[in-house]
Amino acid sequence: MTPIICANELDLCVSMSDFVTWVEDECIPNADLAAALKAMGVTLNITELYDTYFDDTPVGAGDVHIYPSAENKSFLVIDLYRELTDQLDIVTASLKIESELLTLVLPHLRRFFDAAECQVAFRQSSHSQQLRSLIEEGRYPVLIDESGYRQQLIAHI
Repeated sequence: MTPIICANELDLCVSMSDFVTWVEDECIPNADLAAALKAMGVTLNITELYDTYFDDTPVGAGDVHIYPSAENKSFLVIDLYRELTDQLDIVTASLKIESELLTLVLPHLRRFFDAAECQVAFRQSSHSQQLRSLIEEGRYPVLIDESGYRQQLIAHI
């Protein structure tokens, strides 16, 4: 039975390094993160995102990216801004998960977070203020005071 108010919004904060696993010299997507996104219907090349973050995003820059599901109303939004003094490569992400998919997705996200080397935050709620702030189109571009960077919201449709 689905509760009247479903806690189907999640906020995660981990290191970008936790998004992948290294097998010898090859980087592969974290299996639990990939399974969660697949169950949500979200298409995201995790290793490409990882490479873009480390190879193409300078410190003091980084945009917010939204990845909607092609199959339902689920989506992932991730803030890739690289703070000037961040030595752990911390990223924040929020997910809105279709209520019917929650039992499929949540165990994978929990295992992803629990296995992360840098566990900063895992919040599950019915209304995520972080999620609302990240997807509010009217606030972009956002001026980041510490670096002067104008952060954009990029939709991957």
